[in-house]
Amino acid sequence: KGEAQLVVLAQDCDNGDYVKLVEGLCKEKSISLLRVPKNTQLGEMVGLCKIDAEGNPTKVVKCSCAGVRDYGEESEGLAFLMEHLKSA
Repeated sequence: KGEAQLVVLAQDCDNGDYVKLVEGLCKEKSISLLRVPKNTQLGEMVGLCKIDAEGNPTKVVKCSCAGVRDYGEESEGLAFLMEHLKSA
Protein backbone atom coordinates (compact mmCIF):
# COMPACT_ATOMS: atom_id res chain seq x y z
CA LYS A 1 0.00 0.00 0.00
CA GLY A 2 2.97 2.32 0.44
CA GLU A 3 1.82 3.50 3.88
CA ALA A 4 5.20 3.03 5.60
CA GLN A 5 7.44 6.00 6.30
CA LEU A 6 10.43 3.79 7.13
CA VAL A 7 11.34 0.13 6.65
CA VAL A 8 13.99 -1.56 8.80
CA LEU A 9 15.68 -4.63 7.30
CA ALA A 10 18.00 -7.09 9.08
CA GLN A 11 21.28 -7.58 7.20
CA ASP A 12 21.50 -11.23 8.23
CA CYS A 13 18.23 -12.17 6.54
CA ASP A 14 19.07 -15.42 4.73
CA ASN A 15 16.35 -15.18 2.07
CA GLY A 16 17.88 -13.23 -0.83
CA ASP A 17 14.59 -13.01 -2.75
CA TYR A 18 12.88 -11.44 0.28
CA VAL A 19 15.66 -8.87 0.64
CA LYS A 20 15.41 -7.95 -3.06
CA LEU A 21 11.63 -7.64 -2.79
CA VAL A 22 11.80 -5.33 0.24
CA GLU A 23 14.55 -3.21 -1.36
CA GLY A 24 12.61 -2.97 -4.62
CA LEU A 25 9.34 -1.98 -2.95
CA CYS A 26 11.09 0.67 -0.85
CA LYS A 27 12.72 2.12 -3.95
CA GLU A 28 9.48 2.02 -5.96
CA LYS A 29 7.45 3.70 -3.20
CA SER A 30 10.25 6.12 -2.14
CA ILE A 31 10.31 4.72 1.40
CA SER A 32 13.44 5.12 3.53
CA LEU A 33 15.27 1.85 4.19
CA LEU A 34 17.38 1.39 7.31
CA ARG A 35 19.51 -1.71 7.89
CA VAL A 36 20.38 -3.28 11.22
CA PRO A 37 23.06 -5.97 11.61
CA LYS A 38 21.02 -8.77 13.21
CA ASN A 39 17.46 -10.06 13.05
CA THR A 40 17.52 -10.65 16.83
CA GLN A 41 18.42 -6.98 17.31
CA LEU A 42 15.45 -5.95 15.17
CA GLY A 43 13.17 -8.36 17.07
CA GLU A 44 14.21 -6.71 20.32
CA MET A 45 13.71 -3.21 18.87
CA VAL A 46 10.11 -3.97 17.86
CA GLY A 47 9.26 -5.63 21.17
CA LEU A 48 9.30 -9.31 20.16
CA CYS A 49 10.83 -10.38 23.47
CA LYS A 50 10.25 -10.71 27.19
CA ILE A 51 11.94 -8.41 29.70
CA ASP A 52 13.31 -10.03 32.88
CA ALA A 53 13.38 -8.53 36.39
CA GLU A 54 16.71 -6.78 35.71
CA GLY A 55 15.34 -5.18 32.54
CA ASN A 56 17.26 -7.42 30.14
CA PRO A 57 15.59 -8.88 27.04
CA THR A 58 14.99 -12.64 27.00
CA LYS A 59 13.34 -15.02 24.53
CA VAL A 60 13.97 -12.62 21.63
CA VAL A 61 12.11 -13.58 18.44
CA LYS A 62 13.99 -12.97 15.19
CA CYS A 63 12.54 -10.35 12.84
CA SER A 64 13.84 -9.79 9.30
CA CYS A 65 11.82 -6.69 8.42
CA ALA A 66 9.64 -4.09 10.13
CA GLY A 67 7.72 -1.11 8.79
CA VAL A 68 7.04 2.16 10.59
CA ARG A 69 3.80 3.85 9.56
CA ASP A 70 3.75 6.61 12.17
CA TYR A 71 6.82 8.05 13.92
CA GLY A 72 4.72 9.27 16.84
CA GLU A 73 5.54 12.43 18.76
CA GLU A 74 8.59 14.60 18.10
CA SER A 75 11.58 13.61 20.22
CA GLU A 76 15.34 13.88 20.34
CA GLY A 77 15.60 10.28 19.11
CA LEU A 78 13.35 10.98 16.14
CA ALA A 79 15.39 14.06 15.21
CA PHE A 80 18.57 11.94 15.33
CA LEU A 81 16.96 9.28 13.12
CA MET A 82 15.78 11.85 10.57
CA GLU A 83 19.29 13.33 10.36
CA HIS A 84 20.75 9.86 9.87
CA LEU A 85 18.26 9.09 7.07
CA LYS A 86 19.12 12.36 5.29
CA SER A 87 22.84 11.52 5.28
CA ALA A 88 22.33 7.90 4.15
